[in-house]
Amino acid sequence: MSTETMEIVELCEALPAEKRAEVTDFARFLLERTTGAYGLNDNELRSASQRLHAKAQNARRKGLAKKFDGDLEVLLGD
Repeated sequence: MSTETMEIVELCEALPAEKRAEVTDFARFLLERTTGAYGLNDNELRSASQRLHAKAQNARRKGLAKKFDGDLEVLLGD
């Protein structure tokens, strides 16, 4: 792990949870600007979008819909 990465981890661990979430969102924003949509190509992004939409619709129909907190990785991991 690089020195910069270790410093970022240490700084984030010292922050309250809501501020860590802001740092993570900003890092994702920077990554998206350099690699495209989370590093996905067009087909992968379309597939992920379709899976997320289907999952959201299914949860809505079952009455299990949750408020989206902005963490796509959690949604994609299910």
